[in-house]
Amino acid sequence: MPNLDKRPIGDRIREAIAGKAVDWLYVVLAAFTYVYFFALAALFFTRRGGYFLVATRLLDALVEPYLGMVGVYTVLKEIRKRRFVMESKHAGELFVFIWTTLLVIASILVVFSGTYVFDEIARLILTVGLAVFVIYLGSLINRP
Repeated sequence: MPNLDKRPIGDRIREAIAGKAVDWLYVVLAAFTYVYFFALAALFFTRRGGYFLVATRLLDALVEPYLGMVGVYTVLKEIRKRRFVMESKHAGELFVFIWTTLLVIASILVVFSGTYVFDEIARLILTVGLAVFVIYLGSLINRP
């Protein structure tokens, strides 16, 4: 069967590599998101943030890079939707759901429970949960 794509082979190779690179970037971002999320959730629900000061400081140090990654993920996803007019293969909405759920549960526990306090871990949950929700809302408002 003859090749119907008239583009130079170099262009086709670059496009294939770029497409796979973005897929790998999504995998790395997803892995980091799950690790970060579960580390924060575990420290919050076990109320061990003060005992694991190094972990708490590490999570605090990674909050800005994490939010940057969420922004990059959102931008790449929106570019793919507009440029290639395709449905996303990556479930970014799941991250929004789990962060919003954690934010709501943690907020309720801090406000109404005497055993949970607004500590560094609760602050990180509030920061990330609200930021992820706002970024998601921005992507909804500007849908193609």
